[in-house]
Amino acid sequence: MQKAALGIVLIFLLGIIFSGAQTQKSHEVTSAKEDAAPTLTVCEALSHPSEYDGKIVRISDRIDGTDEWTAFVGNDCPQILVTEGKVWPSKIVWEMPANLDLTIHPVYFTFNEDSQKRLGEKWDHIKDKVDATCAAFTYTGLFEVWSKAKARKTAPGGWVEFSGFGHLSGSGARLILKSADDVAPITNCKPKKRDAQ
Repeated sequence: MQKAALGIVLIFLLGIIFSGAQTQKSHEVTSAKEDAAPTLTVCEALSHPSEYDGKIVRISDRIDGTDEWTAFVGNDCPQILVTEGKVWPSKIVWEMPANLDLTIHPVYFTFNEDSQKRLGEKWDHIKDKVDATCAAFTYTGLFEVWSKAKARKTAPGGWVEFSGFGHLSGSGARLILKSADDVAPITNCKPKKRDAQ
């Protein structure tokens, strides 16, 4: 039952991202610098957040979400990210570049909608053989880590401040999505029960 429910959530989430990307056009050519972007798990990225903050990276890990948020999750490293004394959940929320109200670093790209279509097709081919909790999705994007100093921006009439990323500002890290790269089974993975939300 949980496998079916998570599979439905994944299909729904991929559909939302793909349909949201339909309004964007990517005019980019992948540069050699982006080809050299490191591929990291959630635990690797969150254990050295300042090393990757503001850089293009690939995150490859499990995903979870609802109709309000999607995130890479690091179940093997709970509470690893701490910024200014605040302990964050071990997740990296997904954000589309066109949907950003506030950014810490400049974003000079749009989401590659063709890459999402290819990933969706690959997932359709393997989803009946792979439990969704044992699938690693890989996306490239701009990695950002929250801090109070970086989250305060000037605005007309004063300033604005955001207290975290994603739904209810509940994450200390995000990946501003540039492309969907791959989905593959996680070797020697035992399906995990979904956490209660």
